[in-house]
Amino acid sequence: MGPAKPWNALVFSLGLACGVHAPAAEFTLTPAETQRISEGQVVLRANLDSTQRRGTVRAAVRIAAPPEVVFRMLTHCADALEYVPHLEQCRVRDQAADGSWVVVEQVIDFGWYTPSIQWVFRSEVEPNRRITFRQLSGDFKANEGVWEIEPAADGAATLLLYQAYIDPPGFVPNWLARSTFRRELPQMMSGLRKRCEAQQPQHADAIASPH
Repeated sequence: MGPAKPWNALVFSLGLACGVHAPAAEFTLTPAETQRISEGQVVLRANLDSTQRRGTVRAAVRIAAPPEVVFRMLTHCADALEYVPHLEQCRVRDQAADGSWVVVEQVIDFGWYTPSIQWVFRSEVEPNRRITFRQLSGDFKANEGVWEIEPAADGAATLLLYQAYIDPPGFVPNWLARSTFRRELPQMMSGLRKRCEAQQPQHADAIASPH
């Protein structure tokens, strides 16, 4: 059986990958943020320009499922279509035989607010640990970031960390760009968590009964 065909690598409405603009600083949670995550909250940080439409965003969430479940959810188009706001199309254009990289095309549709956004990105993959991604072509001025998938300290869950530098297409209005940071990014993280946790019982059954 060949490698599974991904991909999502995160779009968060505006579709979001690692390159020249990618955040250099490590995403280290503060004690207060760690407490919020333990209480079930999504932690967000944003370092944006004066228009509040471009810059670096970070997000973190605790998911009651193991890293392999979270990784699979992040790397399959069929799943992404279920929890990523406004994602209309997702298809794999090319990938390594060993699954170490993949090239994906996605289309995001905001309806009458703005033309559809199309972009093609390449992701470098460390299974169950890390996904970095960068735009190869498309409508974004810049679009690059990284997912970090870490087993939670208590061993019962996964800590998912996300960082990205985003400069949306010029035709996206400022108010819509701001909305993706403030509303749709946390909505996507919460939706991702919900789907991962719903898959966990099936994953546990598959491990318990491999045949």
